[in-house]
Amino acid sequence: MMKLISYRTGILSLVLLICLIPASGCGVMNDKPAAESLSLVLAGMDGSDGVSFEGEAALLIGGKTVPESSLYYGGKVADHNKVSLYSLLPDGSQPDTAAESAPHHLEQGSGNVPVYYTRLVKEDGEWKAQQAAPALQESNPLEALNPLRQLEELEGLQKTVTEEAGSARGTRVLRIELTPEEARSQLSAELEQEMQAIRPDDQGAAGTAAGKPAKEQEARAALWEQKQAELQQRLKQASIRTVYYLKVDPKRNLPARLTWNRTATYPGKTGEVTEETYITRVDFYGYQ
Repeated sequence: MMKLISYRTGILSLVLLICLIPASGCGVMNDKPAAESLSLVLAGMDGSDGVSFEGEAALLIGGKTVPESSLYYGGKVADHNKVSLYSLLPDGSQPDTAAESAPHHLEQGSGNVPVYYTRLVKEDGEWKAQQAAPALQESNPLEALNPLRQLEELEGLQKTVTEEAGSARGTRVLRIELTPEEARSQLSAELEQEMQAIRPDDQGAAGTAAGKPAKEQEARAALWEQKQAELQQRLKQASIRTVYYLKVDPKRNLPARLTWNRTATYPGKTGEVTEETYITRVDFYGYQ
């Protein structure tokens, strides 16, 4: 059976996990509209030669963290358009792994902790893995956590940008909330990308070569179609809210921390309301 643990979408995560295994605002900051300040910060990031970062991501359901969804990661940006990312242990150390020798890899580290590594390069306006990923049963979540891509996307999204009230002295925090329509569209596109990545039809040739019976392939395809339909139905019923918080280094006008909260609420099968919140946080340091 296919296996998928979604680190970036949240909605219907448990259904997939179980069944696929057997407009700007008016805030003012430093005498500039908040939306204008956001553009200046993003432009400053574009002009940086490189930066290091560390972050974490997790999915909460009903306020409780889904253990297998927690991921700690780090990485570096070089030459404006090259990003390397690798998984970290909760204490910030790297697991013992040979992943450094491969551009896109997954293996088991110490304590059965999955070890991920990937290198991305921006070509023709799109972020791509520098080499094709090996055939893995699990998708590599790091590509979706590329902080440069996350920052770049903010510029074109329909949103309201304001200054976060009550920021500590000497800090500047921008609050960026997507419109409901944009939040839904963003999530829908991400879900579609993930579902297409695990579509059995795309692996049919490989399955036949591996000697898998045609009936098994048909069963996998039927299961995928069923879950795709359930996913789309759940998405239609869901209320999506997506908010980013961008902490700005006031001296250099560059990103210091980006936090992304996406909350999806939808009715469960027995009528109760389910709330899922996907959270990522990434800190930037060592600008060049």
